[in-house]
Amino acid sequence: MGKIRGIAYLASRWIRRQPIWLVQDAFMIVGFAILMYIWGGIEGLKNVFVAWFISGSWGMGVNFVSQSIGWDRQGKVMDMFIASPVKPAHYVIGYFISGSVFVAVDMLIILPLIAYLNAWNILMGSLITVAPLLIAGTLVGLTIVMRIKKPTNISAITNPLQMLLIILPPVFYPAQVIPLNIRYFVLLIPTAAGAELARQLSGLSTWNNIWYPAMVLVAWVIIGVITSAKTVKWGME
Repeated sequence: MGKIRGIAYLASRWIRRQPIWLVQDAFMIVGFAILMYIWGGIEGLKNVFVAWFISGSWGMGVNFVSQSIGWDRQGKVMDMFIASPVKPAHYVIGYFISGSVFVAVDMLIILPLIAYLNAWNILMGSLITVAPLLIAGTLVGLTIVMRIKKPTNISAITNPLQMLLIILPPVFYPAQVIPLNIRYFVLLIPTAAGAELARQLSGLSTWNNIWYPAMVLVAWVIIGVITSAKTVKWGME
């Protein structure tokens, strides 16, 4: 635990230097909540809860954790950890913990709304989905950033990858608005599958095929494990 705490401390120094990032994140949550409430009333607001958990877990994995590790690799900071008793699991978990401050800030906004609407089923259904999506996002993100040669390309790739798979697929809107013959292809996207699974577990979806998005998420975790194992090296491996 000491190694993880040390990495989390070093990785979270940005909080003191750039706390405005947390303010920006909070404003985004409030802004989307207002827009969805105006557009869809209470049901629209409930969909924001699902979208926040899905977009937050995907962004945490594919952008924050993977991008940070990619920058460490380019700046030779990773070499320092490799030369220490730190293991890869300590390293990645430490970055997860440092990024959890975003979760804490957003929870201050989301939880009162969930309590007011008595939407605890949405919270539980979304949290069940977060774990596999977070793992898949991190492993896929690491597979990508560990292949990048130029430091300037890291953010140029991970940022659009995060936003593209959050805004376009059915994350902020339900998948059942998409025709059934197209829906199966759209739900091959990990964020779309995660959002649909969370909505079904929460009782927000009218589509009854819960196993399809669940298996898609499992497939993405397996893909992430296989691809990252071939790409991510630690020490002299």
